[in-house]
Amino acid sequence: MQNRPHARSTPQRPRFSPDFSRIIGENIPDALLVYHLAPDYPIRYANEKFLSLLNYDFQDFMRQTGGCLLNVVHPEDRERVQAALEAFCRQGETCSVEYRALQKGGGFLWLRAVGKKTLSEDGTPLAVSVCADITELVGLRHQAKPETVPLQTFIDSLPCGICKVKANDDLELVYANTFFYDMLGYTRADVEKQGFSNVKSCIYPADLEMVRQVVRENVQQRCAFFELEHRLFHQSGKVLWGRISCSYDPAEPDMLTCALFDITLRKTMEEKLRISEEESRIAFQHTDKVMVIYDPGARALFQPQEAASALGLPAVVHGVPESVVARGIVAEESVENYLKFFHAMQQGIPHGSATLKLKCKGTFEWFSCRYTLIFSKEGKPQRGIISYENVTEQREKELAYQKWIQSFKAQQENSIGYYEFNLSKNTYEGNERRNSGALPPDVKSFSGMVNHIARHYVYEKDLPDYLNVFDREKLLGKFYSGQCEIQLEHRFIGAQGVVYWVAARIQLVPDPFTQDVKAFILIKNIDAQKKRELELQSLIEQDELTGLLNRGTVVKRVSETLRLSGAGAWHGLIMLDVDNFKLVNDRFGHQYGDQLLRDMADSLKQVLRRKDLCGRLGGDEFVVFLTDIPPELALEKKLEVLRRAAARYCQAGLKITASLGLARYPQDGKSFSDLYEKADMALYEAKRLGRDRYVIYTPALEAQRASAGLFTRP
Repeated sequence: MQNRPHARSTPQRPRFSPDFSRIIGENIPDALLVYHLAPDYPIRYANEKFLSLLNYDFQDFMRQTGGCLLNVVHPEDRERVQAALEAFCRQGETCSVEYRALQKGGGFLWLRAVGKKTLSEDGTPLAVSVCADITELVGLRHQAKPETVPLQTFIDSLPCGICKVKANDDLELVYANTFFYDMLGYTRADVEKQGFSNVKSCIYPADLEMVRQVVRENVQQRCAFFELEHRLFHQSGKVLWGRISCSYDPAEPDMLTCALFDITLRKTMEEKLRISEEESRIAFQHTDKVMVIYDPGARALFQPQEAASALGLPAVVHGVPESVVARGIVAEESVENYLKFFHAMQQGIPHGSATLKLKCKGTFEWFSCRYTLIFSKEGKPQRGIISYENVTEQREKELAYQKWIQSFKAQQENSIGYYEFNLSKNTYEGNERRNSGALPPDVKSFSGMVNHIARHYVYEKDLPDYLNVFDREKLLGKFYSGQCEIQLEHRFIGAQGVVYWVAARIQLVPDPFTQDVKAFILIKNIDAQKKRELELQSLIEQDELTGLLNRGTVVKRVSETLRLSGAGAWHGLIMLDVDNFKLVNDRFGHQYGDQLLRDMADSLKQVLRRKDLCGRLGGDEFVVFLTDIPPELALEKKLEVLRRAAARYCQAGLKITASLGLARYPQDGKSFSDLYEKADMALYEAKRLGRDRYVIYTPALEAQRASAGLFTRP
């Protein structure tokens, strides 16, 4: 195999897929090599520890080898290594091979490389290879040859358990050194006495199937070297943890040579550390914070799996912060602050904080981040302890607050008044635009503003509605019940007493820092728009002939008044019908009859109060609704006034009169239909008694009518 350097640019250090972090786990090996599973096996990555074994820096290494793995291998070993790599590419997930690696300057050392397949982020097949320096071990193998040192004596002197077992499910024991038996609490005499014939009996039952499976897979794949960690029984009954390094020689296809190391102490410390970390993690969960660790020297970020998954990152991220930015996890507006946050740790600044927008579970959210550095004895930054929590809700409140402020301020140009208040504290906080609605200097509260505007600017008839809406306690109640925007249209008294319509808009926003309720008030002139609306409303609600309310409108307004009436309210519904109106139309024509109805409508409006309702139901039938009848009002007198207002003389001395029927709320009915029916019954009685009169409904009237069999008007 000839050395074939390739003309290619020096590759940059890559980013790796989440599988890379999973493979190396928590214990990063002494030396690491990543290469493509493609012809010539191009090298993708070599860490500093691998390079130091061969006395290279990264640039020299790539230049001397041409970025090709086989050019690292001693010429005498290349054919064997290439065969192993080709078998690795065709089948199997792992590859173990020993070879001499060429060093800078002409020397070499022995490496044992254990590789595993994975994929890069773009789907390219890769192998991640853990490389161990076994130069000393190879030397020991030569020393162990029988012709140089008695083999038994040498093996028994090794400070680890050595055994040879059959590669079957029982793991039959062929040979073991003294140290192996000592580790498990046996002597050779015990072994001979108890018939210690297989390793299976020493393995913790829950781990046995895993051990068998690993042995079976590696033998099938003809892996020359593999390792296991599992529990073992000591003769005393206590449980040990062992690390077993297994060597497989295809020349002895049914045998394994194993080295056993007691790692119980290490496992105990790992478990204590795991529990400590778990306790810390739970403690952080109770504070709604997450803790991660940053190594400024290695530029590596270590984070809990759950937090890493939420951000779409592996548990260990290298090349931080630039690699995280390159993944698109940091929002564009936070990139600068994100880089500064981590660079500050690299520069040794002891403490720092930042508010950053990061992609979490597919959407960008806000996080408040803080760090504290731990320094080495030499004063170098060693670890950054970072805590962060999701503050999206708080941040959105801040942004919404600013948005509302900007929104209202942007509308000041077309307003006649703009005010900012702390409604919780009842304080006035300013009006940057000193327009016609500016408050005098002595007005320093929301209540003061309401009183000042009520006295000087609100039209008298709209004053009750204004004071009801601009009630501080009611506004706070509406905010806490979820209503944040309130509007009121009312008439405004401007300069020289000119009255026009305005719209007052109140926006209630919580202060994100103090949680006080802020009130932003904007007042705009809507006079032209409001007058058009009122004109249109009049056309919709009025009877075209008389100008009174039409049937639909009067039914709607009466029904609404009844619905909102509280205990103690008294109202009256009056039905009014023109007597002998058909005779007028027949004698004088419909045009004369229409004018008669218009005149009668005008007369009725003149004798009614502003809050009473009067409408035409159709033909010559009118309805009058007396709202909030005071107890002292004599209904008979009111009915008589209406009867006289309706009466008039026509041509040829013909006198026109009207009959009226009254029903009262609530004793006669609580809905429009009930009151209409009772008032119509009373009207019928007035007609029956001779017309030109009024009748007030009583239950006796209904009984009398039913007994007489009278159900229609005469």
